[in-house]
Amino acid sequence: MIFLPLLLGLALLQWGVMGVMPIDVDAILRLSDQSRLTEAQLIERLAAHRIVLIGESHDNPAHHGVQLQVIRALRARHPEMVVALEMFPGPMQSELDRWVAGERSEEAFLDAVEWYFTWGFDFELYAPILRYARDARLPLLAMNIPRERVSRVRKHGMAALEPAIRDALPPIAPATTPYRIRLEAVFNSHPMMSKGGPFDSFVEAQTLWDGVMADSIQRWSAAHPHGVVVGLAGSGHLLMGQGIPHQLRARGVTDLVTLLPWTGTDSWIDPEAADYAWGTPEAPDSLPPVRLGVILDEQRRDGAWVSGIQEESPAARAGLKSGDRLVRLNGREIPTRHALVRLLQEVSRGSSVRVQRERDGRAEEIEIPLSPSSSP
Repeated sequence: MIFLPLLLGLALLQWGVMGVMPIDVDAILRLSDQSRLTEAQLIERLAAHRIVLIGESHDNPAHHGVQLQVIRALRARHPEMVVALEMFPGPMQSELDRWVAGERSEEAFLDAVEWYFTWGFDFELYAPILRYARDARLPLLAMNIPRERVSRVRKHGMAALEPAIRDALPPIAPATTPYRIRLEAVFNSHPMMSKGGPFDSFVEAQTLWDGVMADSIQRWSAAHPHGVVVGLAGSGHLLMGQGIPHQLRARGVTDLVTLLPWTGTDSWIDPEAADYAWGTPEAPDSLPPVRLGVILDEQRRDGAWVSGIQEESPAARAGLKSGDRLVRLNGREIPTRHALVRLLQEVSRGSSVRVQRERDGRAEEIEIPLSPSSSP
């Protein structure tokens, strides 16, 4: 998972711009002149560009609904199109290709990309887009950088990366002064931010993240001179033409347009925040997922091995111990540590699960009442 202060900062970044223009739910506005558009008019304008960047608040299903509507409409106009996804780092491209080709079941795909470790948000928020891409054979592009590299830069700066990794990075344009000011406001907004590393490292991490995603988009676009890229990323990467748009323009890419889904609680938006905005309802309240309260061994790839137990958790009350191997959950095999997390997403809150464990070569099935906690 991403280093917590950086995750917090990016969440704040998404909503760090307030201005003078209200947006009602379901309204679509061209921000430059505050004119209201129909969905058909918006699609006509977006379709005139080779790169369409659509923001999101990651936990808002209405934002992903807007993204899917635009993707469907643009695909009908552009047979050569790719959807570039912040949710996947570049090394996972082969798994996206297998998914689109129909070679992976949903469960196998989630485990292969370790969705709940790599991205962490409820898969059902993104499932309609990914399922549509598979059914329509719409190519997907893994445009992100591995999170551990961003976290390392966040803590210690670019110098913390290994020379071979640093030398392989694309050119990264420095942050503009307005972007630095916005980042500084985020950095100073919460005491946890300074614990993650110094401000300059925070800026370097953010521009690295933006730059790698922009480079992925630019390289695909250059290789497909008649193709269209629809890029999906957190709104903090797009606001005010900073982030990804700035990095693209620094590479000489100017045929791009930005669209922000914008929720009711953030209904006042700066007219310069994006080219277009689409009013959406607020995200529904969500409950924390159920957890066992076990810490899983990251080094073991041959199953779900317990390396620690959270105090006063369901696992602790059930007597699980470090060194246990969790083999089945409710009768279903647990082939990897990610599979355990995935299977737990299907369990109802307040229920119990049957867990088969192996300890000292002996298998035993135990019943564990569940409650929310902070680990799998």
